[in-house]
Amino acid sequence: MIRGFFIMVTFFTRIPIGGWVHYNDTAYKKGLFTFPFVGLVIGALMCWPFLFSSMSSEIRALMIVTSYVFISGGIHLDGLADSADGLFSGRERVRMLEIMKDSQIGTFGVIALIMYFLFFFVSVKSVPWLWVLYMPFVGKAMGFIAASISGYAREDHGMGYVFIHEISGIQGFVMTVIILGGIYLGLGLQGVFAAGGALMAMLMVRHVALKRIGGQTGDTIGMTIEIVQMVFLVMGGIVWAY
Repeated sequence: MIRGFFIMVTFFTRIPIGGWVHYNDTAYKKGLFTFPFVGLVIGALMCWPFLFSSMSSEIRALMIVTSYVFISGGIHLDGLADSADGLFSGRERVRMLEIMKDSQIGTFGVIALIMYFLFFFVSVKSVPWLWVLYMPFVGKAMGFIAASISGYAREDHGMGYVFIHEISGIQGFVMTVIILGGIYLGLGLQGVFAAGGALMAMLMVRHVALKRIGGQTGDTIGMTIEIVQMVFLVMGGIVWAY
């Protein structure tokens, strides 16, 4: 599982440890349960601007957003854009899946990314560092839970298939307990409230994916992760203000 965790890090971040880890299917599958904890690594590395107390909130927010893109490599942002293009295209299921697989970005994908970064920049200005630390963990944990309660929408068996197919409902339940317990210890009831909103957002995205394409793909899980993160941050900014 430890080797699997480092494989997760190499797949879902730009942290240069790929030369130390050799991929194999068994280690990848065993490491899937550690996927949400990659979010804690990303979150910790995103918190560096809080070390500079004299930094303005606008510059700090810009540095945090930029750090997120560089550390994560934008892998889930690609899923957000592709899923927005496909799911909101108004086409039939097969065509939606084709659009999502197309490497070119469309209008809905551009709109989704613009809205995402607007919410990200504004929200991260008003929350303490612990919310930034937890943000990628919450997103990836909710993506993990979504995969545990969903089927795969495509006929091919790519990496998205392995991710969705191999995560069991029991693992999803255990991860739900872990995330709620961890957030309560770090952020208290405010954090649990925000995590509850993130859970609702995950279920809504899952509902749309199931209704329109009959299941989940790697792209829709990426969309889930990014939307959940923003809901968590926005609700964090709201509850922290009060």
